Amino acid sequence: MTNIYWGVAGALKDAANPTVMMIGDSWFWYPIDNLGVELAAALDQQVFVVVGRNGSEAAEWSDKYRKDIDQAFRLFGEDTQALMLSGGGNDVAGMQDFRRLLEDDCSGARSVADCYRAGQPDAILAKIMGGYREVILRFRARNAAAPVLMHDYDYAWPTGKGVFGPADWLLEPMVASKVPKGLRRDLFKDLITRLGAAQRALAMEKPLGKLVAVATAGTLPEQPASVNRWWANELHPTPEGFKKLVDDAFLPALKKVGIA
Repeated sequence: MTNIYWGVAGALKDAANPTVMMIGDSWFWYPIDNLGVELAAALDQQVFVVVGRNGSEAAEWSDKYRKDIDQAFRLFGEDTQALMLSGGGNDVAGMQDFRRLLEDDCSGARSVADCYRAGQPDAILAKIMGGYREVILRFRARNAAAPVLMHDYDYAWPTGKGVFGPADWLLEPMVASKVPKGLRRDLFKDLITRLGAAQRALAMEKPLGKLVAVATAGTLPEQPASVNRWWANELHPTPEGFKKLVDDAFLPALKKVGIA
């Protein structure tokens, strides 16, 4: 019997009673390794159930994934000791989503701020936080006390590298918008920094109960992309990277709320 279930079917079959519910994107689902795998290995006395999919967006928690999430809340929400959320990365990554944040031609930009369209990235961050707020309130209808943990990813490198070849998550949208090479990594770092700030602000909203903004950004050591052993591609850490994020950021946070 495992202590981590990908969706509720396996947990129901084993009559498991998950203590930690994880809702989100590929940082919980990435098939090579992910936070769920590393957390389940580190906390083998806890039982995890994971809801969502690779590529899911925070904005989709209220529609595309609503039935799956509500089923998990209905079955396990009352007894869950912690809810973990991973969302926002896919809301901005990719040719279509990323380019919405950027000016069509950023070739003359002298700073990261010069690259953004008017009103961005504030508008997309507000939409992402709306997704967080809505799913947390749905969870609170079942469980008023369990802590909810969020994270702000880490400072990935826009290399154009995907899982099995090239990807268009970060580098290609920047190239298409003619973002100067010297600003490309700083641009993504700025988005991640702003996401972390938005999560910390959300954690102060009293109606949402106990929220913990886990500061994962900056956990993985800075190394040139060409020799970086912490990142497998533009969006996902290596197994060594995921383990470091769990050991250095998530386990201390979970210990503070009585889970680890």
